[in-house]
Amino acid sequence: MNAYDLIVIGTGPAGLTAALYAQRFGLNTLVFGDTPGGSLYMIHDLANFPAFSGGGTQLGLLLFNQAQQEGATFTMAQATRLTRETGGFMVQDAMGQAYAAPCAIVASGRTPKRLDIPGNALKGVFFCAICDGPLYRGKNATLAVVGSDNPAAQHAINLARVPAKVILIHRNDSPLMDAAHRKMIAPNPGINVLAGTEAIAYQGLDTVEAITVSSNGDQRQIPVNGVFLAIGWTPATTMLDMAVDTTADGYLKTDDKLMTSVPGLFAAGDCRDKDLYQVLTGCADGARAAKHAGDYRFNT
Repeated sequence: MNAYDLIVIGTGPAGLTAALYAQRFGLNTLVFGDTPGGSLYMIHDLANFPAFSGGGTQLGLLLFNQAQQEGATFTMAQATRLTRETGGFMVQDAMGQAYAAPCAIVASGRTPKRLDIPGNALKGVFFCAICDGPLYRGKNATLAVVGSDNPAAQHAINLARVPAKVILIHRNDSPLMDAAHRKMIAPNPGINVLAGTEAIAYQGLDTVEAITVSSNGDQRQIPVNGVFLAIGWTPATTMLDMAVDTTADGYLKTDDKLMTSVPGLFAAGDCRDKDLYQVLTGCADGARAAKHAGDYRFNT
């Protein structure tokens, strides 16, 4: 079995920053994850990341290269099982390879939720406007975005650039997005906002051809060529094969040193319970978790 000082699960901002800092703290670090930058590729413009001007993919690659240069080892594979063993933790990957370390950082992020409505098995439902929006370039498409927070706003803005007619559907009377995004949405002629409206079904044979919505008890069908969802997230922690304290929504609870209820197991980024889910706070979590993991490794 391959032994390391620290196992990091996740190659998003939190995991890569944790790997970078852990190596600099003297921890021989092994990182699991198959996408440099994690979900950063879904962000077109990181306008609120201090002193950085560019897209999420660019930042993800920079972080990945930095961590590699510091000596972190990357499996480029997903961790499928993490267990608590005598003396530390053991992780297995999809190929059945096993690795051990006395401490671990879970920085596995979260995955987007799907709508549990009729027709949800149809093709044409997406979660990344940057990845899948270009499929509709030059097709005079009508695309629905379901959601009301900042990710929904980003979907709508990016899809309007395709260009496409965008219908932003959210069940709240007022959107949950911040003021900066509201200012970008309001004057955009390519975006039509349907507030107080709920998506209740997809229509189509093999691919979504329309979405059924309900507003004030009235139902109607809106013809669309595709749907992009931004309705919330689920922590990606299914690899944890141990009892660990979580919130009702499954987010990992941590103490002031980012340690979970399991000694030696730390959490960083979007998989842990916190008050602000941002790239910046993910990086901060990664650095702090690496520091405290190092203290745990060398002082216990």
